[in-house]
Amino acid sequence: MDIYAGNFFPSDYKTFPFNEGDLLASRGGDGKFSVNKVLKIDRIALKKGESINIQGKSFAATEDDYLLVVSCSYGAAEFNTLEEARAAATKGKWTVKLGHAPNRSPGAAEGQIRIGHTAVTESELAGYRQWRSAFDKGNAGVF
Repeated sequence: MDIYAGNFFPSDYKTFPFNEGDLLASRGGDGKFSVNKVLKIDRIALKKGESINIQGKSFAATEDDYLLVVSCSYGAAEFNTLEEARAAATKGKWTVKLGHAPNRSPGAAEGQIRIGHTAVTESELAGYRQWRSAFDKGNAGVF
């Protein structure tokens, strides 16, 4: 795969501070914390003229470039403190609210704190595999 980085995508679309399997905590508008998990990080290369759907809009690359698409599962906002979220992550006891969402790296990283790490299981990748199949056919996009 070409390592060339063009200027079509912003530089923050090409980096992500976390790894697959990282458990993250985020604080919702209600002040409660949720546990989220990084399932997959894909480097998506686009050739000049190829298109990608981002937030419901199609963008055609004006030059060869790439971006990272970060797939995560998102938990329910169910913990009163960061420490409670960390303890739940350590025990593997949290409620998954959304099994898979593909995001651009800045959105996936926003407001997240790393609280642990655990291997990604095949069952956790079911939603990802469904999305990736549709994405590769041009029938799905990225948030």
